[in-house]
Amino acid sequence: MSDNNTPETEIPGVEAAGQAKKGRPTPKRKDQEAARRRPVVADTKADKKAQRERMRAQREKEFQAMREGDERNMPLEHRGPERRFLRDYVDARTSPGEFLLPMSIVFVIASLAVPASSWAGFALIILFYVIVIGVAIDTWLMIRRMKKQFIAKFGAKRIPRGWTFYIIARHLNVRRFRAPKPAVKRGEFPV
Repeated sequence: MSDNNTPETEIPGVEAAGQAKKGRPTPKRKDQEAARRRPVVADTKADKKAQRERMRAQREKEFQAMREGDERNMPLEHRGPERRFLRDYVDARTSPGEFLLPMSIVFVIASLAVPASSWAGFALIILFYVIVIGVAIDTWLMIRRMKKQFIAKFGAKRIPRGWTFYIIARHLNVRRFRAPKPAVKRGEFPV
């Protein structure tokens, strides 16, 4: 029989008061606070590098979406049915605006070959200005027609901000280099 004052089984590492030993001394308050202390200013060099890497990955994802036509991952300025309508309207047309840049390169090369004081040089300059004015008129007419069709389809309240510049930039770009990639063929615009 055992005595009531002594426990029958003794657990190693447990004192009489019922607390376990740590096996190390209690750390000082000063050391604990120093271990929790973080700098007020974060490590900007590492943070900037990580931020640049995240932004590069995001741009690559958006660029891939622009090439493939995946609207969910496109940049915000290209998303939505309104922007898709504007893009499709421009892409369905064959316009002189998309040929303006290649023609201007040809005119620059031709103007280097032909002296400006000759009759041919003067005619070349006049022809270039006529083409530029024709493209400007075509662009103006396209914007007017597009706005009427856009309002008929979506209403005047849903015109996207900056839509005119968006359309002009796409209209004057060569079809092959447009981003997002054209989704409709020429003449296939669904009105």
